[in-house]
Amino acid sequence: MVLIDELFMFLCRLKCGLFEQDLACRFNVHVSTVSRKLITWSNFLYFVLGSINIWPTRNQIQNKMPQVFKTLYPTTRVIIDCTEIPTERPSSLALNSKFYSTYKSTHTFKSLVGIAPHGALIFISSLYTGSMSDVEITKLCGLVELLEEGDSIMADKGFVLNNVLSGTGITVNTPPFLMNKGQFTKQEVEETQTIARLRIHVERHIRRVKEFHLFDRPIPLSMIGSINQIWTVANILTLFRGPLVKQWQ
Repeated sequence: MVLIDELFMFLCRLKCGLFEQDLACRFNVHVSTVSRKLITWSNFLYFVLGSINIWPTRNQIQNKMPQVFKTLYPTTRVIIDCTEIPTERPSSLALNSKFYSTYKSTHTFKSLVGIAPHGALIFISSLYTGSMSDVEITKLCGLVELLEEGDSIMADKGFVLNNVLSGTGITVNTPPFLMNKGQFTKQEVEETQTIARLRIHVERHIRRVKEFHLFDRPIPLSMIGSINQIWTVANILTLFRGPLVKQWQ
């Protein structure tokens, strides 16, 4: 196979979710060749695209900061969220419990992604097992080490990061908790709505990644060695599409 056909085959697998046997028939090669080429290209693209520094400086973030963030959350450096992709059920009892996600009620991989206030992807974590919490992944993924004193993170309620960020000078903006107050105040309702509106763009990015139909079905256990590379490549490829945010009001 010529290189351009190998790359096209990899993209067919990623975007369309075609099975390896199907690709073998379409490209008139043995299925073992397909498997070998897919692993090679996932590693190569991970090396090439993963070497791109997508984490901007604080000044770059400030220069691109939409007015609504400048007014309400001017120190925001990154908007984060976790997402899960299904995988096959491991036969090992130990792995079975590690991969089981109580949130999804199935076995999953889990990753944290970060979006800049202006809508660009700026952080992708490795894939973790589905049993890990949002807080655990935030602590382990290396995001906190990239942040600077005075920065703030915008996140959902699940990211209770007080202990993780203690002593760093980094803060987190999340929707307020109801606790035992009975009902939210008017200010808390408005804050919840504002954060939800501003956080929507990280969810839009995740939706774009999930448009790669390889992630429609549970990931085979045979792909565990390459799925992390494929996940990273899929995320970075979304940067070559149009902007998530066409215009800030």
